[in-house]
Amino acid sequence: MANPFDSYSARDSLNAQFQEEPFNPEHYIEKLARPNADHVILGQNGSEFDPKPLRDQLKMRLAELETQFENKTKQVQRVEEINLKKQESFKRKTKEHDQFFNVVDSQYQELDKVINLVSTKVVHLGDQLKQMDGKRRRALEAKELIDYINEAQKTGKISSPIFADVKNIHESARVLHKITLVTQDLPEKGGKDFSRLQGVVNRITDEIEKKLVQDFKMSLHHYIEEEHLENMKKCAATLNQPCFQAYKEVVEYFIEARLKTPFYGENIFAAIKTCIDETSEIVLRVFSDHDTIMPKFIKRIFKDKIWKKVRLTLKLDVFDSPEKHSSHDLEQSLDSLADLYSQTMQLSADLSKYDNDISFANDIKKSIFCSYLNKYSETELEYLSKASEEILNQFYNSIKHEKNLNSDALQIHLKNAKTRLNQLRDNIGSSHNMLHNEPSEMPSDQLLSVNVTTSLLKIHQRAVERCLLLSDQTACSDVLKDIAISLLTHFVANHLEYAIDYYTTNRPSLDSRNEPVISPFLTIVGNSNITYHSLDKFFNDIILPNINNPEVQTEVRKFRQKEMKRIEEKVSIEINHSINMIINYIKLILKSKQEKDDFNSSCFVHSTRACNEVCSFLNHSVIDTFKGPIDGDNLQHVMMELGVRFHGALLDHLMQYQYSVVGAMQLIQDLHQYKQTIENFKHVAYAYKGQCHNQLNAVK
Repeated sequence: MANPFDSYSARDSLNAQFQEEPFNPEHYIEKLARPNADHVILGQNGSEFDPKPLRDQLKMRLAELETQFENKTKQVQRVEEINLKKQESFKRKTKEHDQFFNVVDSQYQELDKVINLVSTKVVHLGDQLKQMDGKRRRALEAKELIDYINEAQKTGKISSPIFADVKNIHESARVLHKITLVTQDLPEKGGKDFSRLQGVVNRITDEIEKKLVQDFKMSLHHYIEEEHLENMKKCAATLNQPCFQAYKEVVEYFIEARLKTPFYGENIFAAIKTCIDETSEIVLRVFSDHDTIMPKFIKRIFKDKIWKKVRLTLKLDVFDSPEKHSSHDLEQSLDSLADLYSQTMQLSADLSKYDNDISFANDIKKSIFCSYLNKYSETELEYLSKASEEILNQFYNSIKHEKNLNSDALQIHLKNAKTRLNQLRDNIGSSHNMLHNEPSEMPSDQLLSVNVTTSLLKIHQRAVERCLLLSDQTACSDVLKDIAISLLTHFVANHLEYAIDYYTTNRPSLDSRNEPVISPFLTIVGNSNITYHSLDKFFNDIILPNINNPEVQTEVRKFRQKEMKRIEEKVSIEINHSINMIINYIKLILKSKQEKDDFNSSCFVHSTRACNEVCSFLNHSVIDTFKGPIDGDNLQHVMMELGVRFHGALLDHLMQYQYSVVGAMQLIQDLHQYKQTIENFKHVAYAYKGQCHNQLNAVK
């Protein structure tokens, strides 16, 4: 069998393959062992493996590798020798280049010194030439001026083409300015008369000035075109010289022309801002004193446009005599004033970049709004008074209710209302008298409306916003105090207190034998709780934070506390009266429905008639009625007081009877029924007192 390792083609291909790939000893041995997957090294009998050919092949391959290693080593040595020679050659050339660079650098430094020397001489020569040229030019200009002056003095005119050609008007103005400076230094008295020269100069000055002004005005009508805008700039610069007096005239003419610009759109303030911004761009292009012209133009446009807008919109007689106008007219005037004032101040703030004077806004206020702002507080309070009365009257008219006050009570009510309005200002205390109403069929629970409270808060909140905008810092706190007093007076005294007093006047007496109806009053209490939270939020979030004066803030707090305390006292009195009516009615039931032999009889029933009616009354007419309008700790206190009084009345009632054995069982049954009812009061103290009846039963 042929040995596959004797194939030179396989060996050469294997060598070529190992030269291309990275050398890996393990892979190399593996490929030597299996040069071809189709050939297997077998023994002589064809069945056993013979390692001798493989060993011979490995020795031969190792010898070849050693030969290749020696060849590669020689190649590496030759390459290193070549690289060493190249390195030495590169060092030699680098050294030569370095020497050449040093020579060039020294030559460059010498050349730089020569250049600096030459440039210094050139600059010096240029300065000398400039001085000589300036002197020569001034000499020529002086000669020309002398010729013009001599000609004017002798002939009474100047015939130079500069003054004859209109295209050279700016150059002629420049020359005339120099002549004017010369003529100003000529002696007025002396040997020679220069009046003729002065007359010629003045005449030419007037002619040039008129032409420049006319040219400026003509260009102003076409300022959109760049050519005319540049001409306006030249005319303005020429007229701004001391020899001319018409510079102010062209500035005024420019301002008047810009004021005649039509303002489009409904918002005049936006149109004014656009006009001012456009005018500022023109002034920057044309005039040299932008910071002087723009404030003047802004004040003029405020006076001519905004002042007229304010006068047409606001009627001064409304603020002079607010008591003669309706609340609608007052509200419309106040809102218009606030709107115009706000937009004016916003516009002045936007335009402050054109005038940094801090008194600019104050001047606007004084010149435009002074007459209105001086009467603002009186007008605002008059509006609040009328608007609040209208809200209350509209509400009472909607429910067809009329305040039937007798003359004495009406006078007392008006006097107390006026006293409350001024008591913080005058530090005078006032006593409050009840409003006595004639009996009517109007349910008292309808006399207090949450919608009325919302409407009153709305108009007073709007008044606070106007106050913060229109009032000075010194007067703002006092005006806010008056607004707070107005709200408390109209809501508390004229609405809430009136509803309570109306109920008090028409409530049933304690001697009434009918079932007490307390739901109308408790409805008033529930609505008053809702309105109280809204009122308290209004004061804490809007009124008090905006009052900067601590003394005024303290006065407002005290006044509010006093008003609310008076209402709380009246509510407490009426709740106590309601509890008394409930207890009296329970006593009436026990007295009329409790039979003498209910507890001394041999018959046993589930519960006595008196017990059933008392429990039914408490469960259906009392407990649920209290739970709705009264909540929180107030409900616990009220139910506690009711439970204590009920316990006392029941104990006094049961102590009047004699009890048999069956009657004692009947008492226990009734007490159990009472205990279940008292537990509905949702308070542990009542359940404890209910246990006292069990103790009473044990004693009996």
